[in-house]
Amino acid sequence: MYCGKSKINKKVAFILAAAGLGKRMGLDYPKQFLEYKGEPLFYSSLKIAFQNKLIDEIYIITNEENLEYMNKFCKEKELFSKVKKIVKGGAERQESVYNALREIKNADYVIIQDGVRPFLEDEYIEKTLEVVDDDGYDGAVIGVKVKDTVKLVDIDNEIISTPARDFIILVHTPQTFKFDIIKQAHEEAKQRKIKATDDSMLVERMDNKKIKFIHGNYDNIKITTKEDLKFLK
Repeated sequence: MYCGKSKINKKVAFILAAAGLGKRMGLDYPKQFLEYKGEPLFYSSLKIAFQNKLIDEIYIITNEENLEYMNKFCKEKELFSKVKKIVKGGAERQESVYNALREIKNADYVIIQDGVRPFLEDEYIEKTLEVVDDDGYDGAVIGVKVKDTVKLVDIDNEIISTPARDFIILVHTPQTFKFDIIKQAHEEAKQRKIKATDDSMLVERMDNKKIKFIHGNYDNIKITTKEDLKFLK
């Protein structure tokens, strides 16, 4: 397999986190099942991962009540040549991802993708894999630099400071890691009861681990609130 200028001869697993509840969207069903281009929202990323030649196997996380639906969907789409397991999600995203990591028996690299971030591109997969395979990094994340001035506020919304925006990024997915490192990061977080809002944060806490930021596109958004629905039109 080839990735950019690098030859990838290692096993790559892809985790699709599709176990959200849609609370901020105000829906009575999970937002990953919103219709987009005639298919559920999560399928946009799943299709890219299935067709990408660098990805060897796929693990899908979903809510317990949707396990049967997801199995049926993957069967109808003939995805099971790559989809190795439909994993029951946990109470929080972090627990859900850890559940999927525990199901992976043998992999060198793991790519983690939000199921409600439908604008995944093959380029993101290739670039992040190239970094962890060739450049000596333990992980790589797609994101964008902030455009606006950023302010820090206290609990009373009083402005405290203005950090330099040149060094502030908005983190997206995919996030790609060496498998043994991301699994260890999750295991340590579970033992120490550490909570994180993304997977790279858990690796950042480890000693002597390096994660590289790769600039993506500003339209690689996560569908989180009703205002985001305009991006699906």
